[in-house]
Amino acid sequence: MKELEGNPGKRPLPRNEPRPQLPVKRPRGMGRGQRAYWDQHAPELERLRILTGLDVPAMRLMAEHYTFALEAARILGDEGLIVEGRDGPKKHPAWQALRDASGMYLRLAAEFGMTPSARTRLQLPPEVEQLSLADLLFEAANGGEASE
Repeated sequence: MKELEGNPGKRPLPRNEPRPQLPVKRPRGMGRGQRAYWDQHAPELERLRILTGLDVPAMRLMAEHYTFALEAARILGDEGLIVEGRDGPKKHPAWQALRDASGMYLRLAAEFGMTPSARTRLQLPPEVEQLSLADLLFEAANGGEASE
C-alpha cells in the first residue's frame, strides 16, 4: 500500500513485501445489488492491483454497506425523515442506519482508494499500464483485446 501511496513517510520500502496470489473471485451469497456493485468496481480495482484475493472479504463488506445505505435512503425517500413515535414525532430509524452504513462504506472505500482524498495519496506502481480513453474504447470494441 505504501507503494501506492507514494511512501509518505520516506522510510525504505520492504523489498520482499508479500504479493498475494489468491484469485479475486466474487463471493457466493451476495445479493443482487451487492453483485452489481462488485461487478462494477472489482475489475478496475484488480487491474490497478489494489484488490487482491486477500481483500475479497473487505470488498464484500464494502458492497454490503453500500447496498444497506441505498436501502435506508430508499426507505427514507418513501416514508420521510420523521415518523410518529410514542411521544410524538421522531427521527426515522432508517436515518441512523443510513449514517452507519454510509460511514462504514466511506471508511472501506478509502482503504481501496475510492474517494477523492484517498486517490490523491495513491501512486500506481510503474508496471501498471495506464490506458488512454482511446485504448479503452478500442479494447471495448474488440471484446477486451488490447491493441499492440
